[in-house]
Amino acid sequence: MSDDDALWWARLRSGGPRPVSPDSAYPAGVRRLVEPDAGAVWLVPDLPDGARPDVLDELGLPGAHVDQRGDTARVLAACLRCCWTEPSGPVWPGVGAQLDNVATAFRSITDNRDERALHAALLGAVRRLAGSGWLIFDEDQRVVRLGPRVAMWNAAELSSLRELWRSMPR
Repeated sequence: MSDDDALWWARLRSGGPRPVSPDSAYPAGVRRLVEPDAGAVWLVPDLPDGARPDVLDELGLPGAHVDQRGDTARVLAACLRCCWTEPSGPVWPGVGAQLDNVATAFRSITDNRDERALHAALLGAVRRLAGSGWLIFDEDQRVVRLGPRVAMWNAAELSSLRELWRSMPR
């Protein structure tokens, strides 16, 4: 491995998926995901199909933070429903969705909570998922978009997610 490749892998291990300019060099074993406006490219480690969390550990890559994992999973499902507009197509990059729309989808699949508790759970989960690359969250605009890590789901996982997508309220 060259010094440049080792430096890139160290960056990916320390910070997760990274946006770079489209003309940037990148190491072998990395998938380049082009932003819709082609203004940036995300570098994401290209893991083998069936890679489990222990593979992430071995590579030194961060996994999803799982505090409040039930809420985090439901928020990710709500974001998929709002940001993946055509489930027969690719999941990434998806489209941006207003946080209020994600909140509506989240509310429809959660237990009865008061608005304050619901908002706290939603915002906490969105921030956790954004911190680990599953979502991109523009807090100023209050817009959520699917992050580059969702592009790594394999065909079997996407098939299950399509069924989940279809079962969720619109």
